[in-house]
Amino acid sequence: MEHFNPQPVVSPRILATDLDGTLIPLPGNSANRKALLEIAKARSERNLPLVFATGRHLESVEEAIIEFNLPQPDWIVCDVGSRIVDCRSGSREDFVAYSEHLLELAGGLSRSEVENAMGGIDGLSLQIPEHQTDFKVSYECASEQLDDILKEVEKRAAGLPYSCMGSLDPFLNCGLIDVMPGQVNKAYALLWLATHADFKPDEVVYSGDSGNDLAALASGFHAIVVANASKGLVGKVAALQSERGISAERRFEAKGEATSGVLEGCLHYGLIS
Repeated sequence: MEHFNPQPVVSPRILATDLDGTLIPLPGNSANRKALLEIAKARSERNLPLVFATGRHLESVEEAIIEFNLPQPDWIVCDVGSRIVDCRSGSREDFVAYSEHLLELAGGLSRSEVENAMGGIDGLSLQIPEHQTDFKVSYECASEQLDDILKEVEKRAAGLPYSCMGSLDPFLNCGLIDVMPGQVNKAYALLWLATHADFKPDEVVYSGDSGNDLAALASGFHAIVVANASKGLVGKVAALQSERGISAERRFEAKGEATSGVLEGCLHYGLIS
């Protein structure tokens, strides 16, 4: 469940966004900081529904909210889609129904069994414990080795009820690989959430900048690709949308970087006026 058939008659009303390189202002970028204030104002004054969809773990998301003075979200899809947290009451509560769903997808396979299946791949190492969850086994490697190692991980995951995704960390300059049940990623989690919460997939505007945003950007949501997106991302989004019969009208290529691009896209889709 990575994409859906869009219904043009349904208007967008919800912002779902990646954080690093997207909603979070870039260092020293005053335009980004001003854009964030505009988004926070819309969140506060117009009650703009807000979902964070990030590779960060929950504690890191909370640190980012404080450090960058981000608006409080309604939902947090964290750990690259392997965890959903309900924030609507003002507290942080795991969406238990989603955890139970992932348990079914994993088919009873334990983390240790997944780790054993990936053992012995040269150049591949587990990320620190804070980046692991019950349903996400996360690795890192040298950036120049990412493509080759990802192919080997994919080969081994093919015999498990698991799949994997890879991306480049622009801050640490390394490759990241996540192995998760089924086809779980940000798009999967957001689409699942949209069928179990109080909104529809067609109402979502999704903004992102990197490889782990690709699935969500090309899923059928109204997409915002910010100007600082990783090389080739726009082309990959366009190709997947075309393959799936999704109109190019659901892809907005912002001229602004990071937060400025998110605001630009929100104005384009009418979330903010």
